[in-house]
Amino acid sequence: MVNVIIYLKKEFKAEELVSFLLSEKLIATASIDENNISYQIHNDRLHKEVYSVITAKTKAVLLNNIIKVVEEKVGADVLINSTPIVGSNKIFDELVKDNTKKN
Repeated sequence: MVNVIIYLKKEFKAEELVSFLLSEKLIATASIDENNISYQIHNDRLHKEVYSVITAKTKAVLLNNIIKVVEEKVGADVLINSTPIVGSNKIFDELVKDNTKKN
């Protein structure tokens, strides 16, 4: 199991993407952090970006499908990463297994 983190630029509707991913059973749950501010240095200058950050729980085997769908819907320049869930209780395991596509 993994957490998938998707950084959407503010012009995209995070709620619509989450609804689609849930309806396709690609993710089990998701939370949206609106107006997340990210700072980066480019060419020695500070740049600020405002994102809607989606954090979704899913099976690791579904990650490539999620990346493909998200890139098709919002473009290939979207930032996506995942982090492993190294431990969880039975209720959490069942939530992810019961609400995502079967292998």
